[in-house]
Amino acid sequence: MTLPVGASLTESYSATELGYGTSFTVGQRVKTYDGKEYVFVQANGAITGDGYVVSIDEDYQATMTDTDTAATVAEGLSVGVAECAFDDDDYGWVQIYGACGIRSEQDALANSKIGPTADAGQVDDAGATGSKYFQGLHFGTATGAADAVNTTGFLNYPVIQLVGTYA
Repeated sequence: MTLPVGASLTESYSATELGYGTSFTVGQRVKTYDGKEYVFVQANGAITGDGYVVSIDEDYQATMTDTDTAATVAEGLSVGVAECAFDDDDYGWVQIYGACGIRSEQDALANSKIGPTADAGQVDDAGATGSKYFQGLHFGTATGAADAVNTTGFLNYPVIQLVGTYA
């Protein structure tokens, strides 16, 4: 699994652009030279940009995750982080493994359960007091007083998990 020729992890593709000689398929996975892993998805609604957290359904439709969407999806649904903005129905790569910048709320704590917030695509340790959190998504450092910033974190094939349960 290496990056296909012509693939860019930092841009999205319209259906028209995808039809011009690209060989990417929805659900395709790739690894980069530094061990990061990505999956090719289609946006189900716009994705704001770099670092925003999305849930990925069984059809590889990616939706920015907030407390409302997380409450309605099944436990175990995959989660990833976008490295660029997507328009609704655009295609592109979403990171699912490795170090990355994750969009976070103010004062998110390191080494805590991280969950969705009311701000679509942004996460916080306080969000984990709700009904669901992201298992396999971790911050290595606290965010401090900064709000809506990309915090260094690590993805280990994250999934949506019920608070109080462990897979």
